[in-house]
Amino acid sequence: MNKSLFLTCLAVATLFTTSVTAQSVTLDFPKFAGKEWDLILLQGLNKDTVLRGVIPDDGRVVLNIPERRKKYSGMARWMLRNGGGLDFVLNGESFSVECLSDQPDESNIIYTGTAENTFLRDNYRLQEKIMFKYEAVSMALNAYPEGTNLYGPLSKEKKKLADEYNEMYDELAKSPLYAARFREIVNFTRGTGKSLDLDEKGRAIEADNFIRNRMSWPALYTSNHWSGVIFSWAQMHSLVIESDSTLMTSTRHILAKLDDNLIYTDFCEQLARYFLKFGKDSLLFELGPEVRGSGKLLRYDGLLSQFQGLQTGERVPDLVLPDGSEMPLVSSKKTTRLLMFYQSDCGHCEDELDKITANYSALQNGGIQVITISGDTDKKVFEDKANSWCCRHTHAACCG
Repeated sequence: MNKSLFLTCLAVATLFTTSVTAQSVTLDFPKFAGKEWDLILLQGLNKDTVLRGVIPDDGRVVLNIPERRKKYSGMARWMLRNGGGLDFVLNGESFSVECLSDQPDESNIIYTGTAENTFLRDNYRLQEKIMFKYEAVSMALNAYPEGTNLYGPLSKEKKKLADEYNEMYDELAKSPLYAARFREIVNFTRGTGKSLDLDEKGRAIEADNFIRNRMSWPALYTSNHWSGVIFSWAQMHSLVIESDSTLMTSTRHILAKLDDNLIYTDFCEQLARYFLKFGKDSLLFELGPEVRGSGKLLRYDGLLSQFQGLQTGERVPDLVLPDGSEMPLVSSKKTTRLLMFYQSDCGHCEDELDKITANYSALQNGGIQVITISGDTDKKVFEDKANSWCCRHTHAACCG
């Protein structure tokens, strides 16, 4: 293993312990003297570099957490600028991490003064041990079906392991530690829930229940899994559960739980991104009044503009053109405006545009103004296709 690459490990601090002294983390990595580093705290998709430095000759680095971040609870990343680093949890406690090897791994990275780190490692090892045995016994049962001598003992062992796993999972859920919340989040990303013997849809339903009812959203926000978990949840609903009503119920449960306006806003942004990706535009429109009425949305830029959807009876806003100018869609004159949205590689769009251009004079005589809006991202593709339509017909006025 290249010494510039650390095994990513998790050091954690106690969730409920407070201290009158400033929070600090002492790192002892003498084999990496001279390396430049950054300390990064994570919130949603944002990465806040709070400290920078160089590992001194003796390898001892003391990270004194800035006052403005003393209430931070979540994952931190100590990154070496030439690659590698160490992930740990900051949660108000001072602790130390030591590694005297030039090839760090789980066996030679030692944490002191952190009860959560012990829980984190022990829970991970216990879960892996139980799941490895469970999978091995399940495979053996496939080889020794009911009626064979080994079927009975193997079935008994499988049930015993399932009971051990359920007990471990319940203890995880009861724990007040940040490490427990983080482990639950990681289990979700791995598709691992409380039940080991469910099919794909059963696991998806169980995972959705966890997301909407039990997962700590503040913990997710500082876990470095923010976008990935929301994407997996949306994908799971779209491809496995396949019920828009269930998705809307789950979404409303989540929105109701988000008390922090920043987390609420960032969640809505990810919601818009992945609902659009999976063709759930109509659901965003339906959620618009609820999101606007919550008073929690901090902005409406970018993807968040999806929640500004117009309601029946509202006046449409002016159309903003690429050059920054505005075109009113409601005119004082008795003019009807027909908006046509298209993309150059869309065959159906081309058929409809051919019909419009072929009948453009009749539309004009009827007092109808046609406005075409392209979804093309390449200007040359747009211009070439627009010119080809204009050349196909004599009504060049429609190509504006």
